[in-house]
Amino acid sequence: MVVIASIVGETVDFLVSNPLFTVVLTALLGFIFFMYLLVRRTVDGLREGFDSGKGSG
Repeated sequence: MVVIASIVGETVDFLVSNPLFTVVLTALLGFIFFMYLLVRRTVDGLREGFDSGKGSG
C-alpha cells in the first residue's frame, strides 16, 4: 500500500512540475476518447442501416 501511495505521489509531483506535458497528455486522452465515440457512432449507424435494408428487402 505504501508503494502505491509513493508511485501516485511521484506521478502527481511530475505532472505538477511539467504543465506542458500535462496539457499534451490531457489533449491526447481527450482526442482518443473523441475518436472512440466517433467510431462507435459510425459503426452503430452502419449496423442500423444494414438491418433496415435487410428488413425491407
